[in-house]
Amino acid sequence: MIPAAVLGFGIALALMYLVLRKYTYPAVKEPFFSDPAFFKLFTVGLIAGTGIFIAYTFFNGAWGSIFVALMFALVSELAKLIVLNLRRFHGKSDSLFYGFGLGIGAGCTFSFGFIFYASSSVDELGMGDASLWIFFALYALHTVLIHTATGLTIGEGIAKRRPFEFLLQALIISVAYQLLISQLWSGYDGALLYAFIVLPLLLAAGYFYHTVYVRLPGVIREVLRQEGRSRKDIPR
Repeated sequence: MIPAAVLGFGIALALMYLVLRKYTYPAVKEPFFSDPAFFKLFTVGLIAGTGIFIAYTFFNGAWGSIFVALMFALVSELAKLIVLNLRRFHGKSDSLFYGFGLGIGAGCTFSFGFIFYASSSVDELGMGDASLWIFFALYALHTVLIHTATGLTIGEGIAKRRPFEFLLQALIISVAYQLLISQLWSGYDGALLYAFIVLPLLLAAGYFYHTVYVRLPGVIREVLRQEGRSRKDIPR
């Protein structure tokens, strides 16, 4: 449990610090979001990620199924939309960050649950200890990255009052990710097994970079204009 917690929660907290420090005090005098509201959504994400993973365990043995992959992509993103699709979040620039918090919370507990659950099946995986924990670390990293990035995408849809357009965008990415992940459980070994560890990481990292570092500053400006406001301290 302790190594699983270190990987799941450690990666989530590190990403939270690296991304959010530019958008809150002391980097800016007026934070771009409310800390209490952010951590409430993060807590909701922790609960949602736990629930989604518990449901996921009931399909153990069918994780390589395309149907299961599609279903869990849909469930994961709809859960985020349902939580964020409240009137008080619509049209607000801080909703971007609440989507980020919700997603990182879900990714954190899903990866923690998976590592804790799967680490009891070392012999079934047929991997040495070092390889096993490298696999778990990579799995935790891309799980947290993809959930955070799609949470931010759905937050953008709420902020722009176009939730279903951005839900579709998040679903396309999530489906592609889940289909790649499903191949891990399809009986491959050797180079193919490692390919299906690395490919989801490339997708998740690329989409995370695109949403957080390429798009986010411009989206903040766009939503602030929509609110009739502007700021000169938006980080680049």
